[in-house]
Amino acid sequence: MKTEIKNSAKGFLSCLAVVFLCTFFLLPGTAAAHVEEWAEPGYNFKDVQKLLVYDLDMSAVDLESDIAEKNFQSAFWEQVGKQKIEVMNLKKVENRVSLMEYKDIDALRQTDPAAAEEMWQNTMPKVVDAYAKTQYLRYEYTSRVIPAHTEWRTRWVKHTYYDRDGNKHEESIPEEYPEYVPEKTIWTLHQRIRLDVYDAKTGKCIYSRNEARSDDYAGDGKDIFVKIVRNSFKDFLKKGKK
Repeated sequence: MKTEIKNSAKGFLSCLAVVFLCTFFLLPGTAAAHVEEWAEPGYNFKDVQKLLVYDLDMSAVDLESDIAEKNFQSAFWEQVGKQKIEVMNLKKVENRVSLMEYKDIDALRQTDPAAAEEMWQNTMPKVVDAYAKTQYLRYEYTSRVIPAHTEWRTRWVKHTYYDRDGNKHEESIPEEYPEYVPEKTIWTLHQRIRLDVYDAKTGKCIYSRNEARSDDYAGDGKDIFVKIVRNSFKDFLKKGKK
């Protein structure tokens, strides 16, 4: 009888482990991601060795604070700077253009915008091979309510029995019991970031990537934001390795 009870308990434990894993992945928390990507067929991405990266365009989102915006912008540039390619911001490229043309492009924009634009279009491709524009398109919290309900839990209860020889034995037997779970509000943060890369000479878009993520318990969302930015530029650079 002792062997039968032990085998039964072991079998229950195996089933319980499976149920636990399934329950873990079906918890109210969610983490979903959707990625869209496009690359210009036939473009030689290996030629892109120097990349102009514009500041993150945050005009479509409301972070409620200029400090938050600065923190996200800093996080953006931190990730961009880690990529294995020469990356330059707009100011650095403008300085190089000015040196090559012996004209201050900022001053020229004030006096002759058309000439400044022509100078930029003619000289910028000599400084970089491509330029990238990144848009922060969504930063939004939504909520959903999980109604109060009852869930069945399992506890182990000690049972005592005696064998035919009168020897005392104790076994732990699983026992189910109901537990009341109060109503709970779950907050989900939705973020979406788009990266577009253009050939410097033609101005033609050569690569686009759009990633949307929805995560519960995301805090301020910066960790998720960093992941999207990092993956966006890494996926682009992978095109040059093929």
